[in-house]
Amino acid sequence: MFSQFRRQRAQPRKFSYEPRFFDPKKDERLKQRMRAGRNRARPKSKQPAFIAVGLGLLLALYLYLNIDTIVERAAAFGGMFFGG
Repeated sequence: MFSQFRRQRAQPRKFSYEPRFFDPKKDERLKQRMRAGRNRARPKSKQPAFIAVGLGLLLALYLYLNIDTIVERAAAFGGMFFGG
């Protein structure tokens, strides 16, 4: 009974927009290009870091094997300045 006297509230109009010059194929190509560009920006491997670590380890090995020669030369070089 009460439903007969209840008024319907006015609903706001729904927004609908249809672009004038929309090309779905062009939009899809653009999305694919953007996805491809995003994937290209990432480095594919960590090869430069691996090479740097390898060279650092080789340098440490060289210093470890030749530490006595290096210390002797450093002492001789210091002796030139401070007498010895």
